[in-house]
Amino acid sequence: MDLVQQCIEGLKKGKAAGKIIDGLMAEHICFAHHILSVHLSLLFAMLYKHSMVPDDFGRGVVIPLLKNVDGNKFTPDSYRCIIVSPLISKLFETVL
Repeated sequence: MDLVQQCIEGLKKGKAAGKIIDGLMAEHICFAHHILSVHLSLLFAMLYKHSMVPDDFGRGVVIPLLKNVDGNKFTPDSYRCIIVSPLISKLFETVL
């Protein structure tokens, strides 16, 4: 449980919510009641014990970002992608 609490405290605050995926922001987890870390610890322990990961943990939204605003906007090489993943899956990966 201490490890989960440490990982929760290490979440980056001030980022946009994953509206498309789960709608959660780091602040939702960081400022929640401390019992949440107990429940998350139990959840993560069961996932690890049973070697199971929910399908939703593998979902993400790909967002293309333009590398250089002055460059050619019409070639795929001008973009890099970021993937917005569910917050709970990011936390689970951090704990692992």
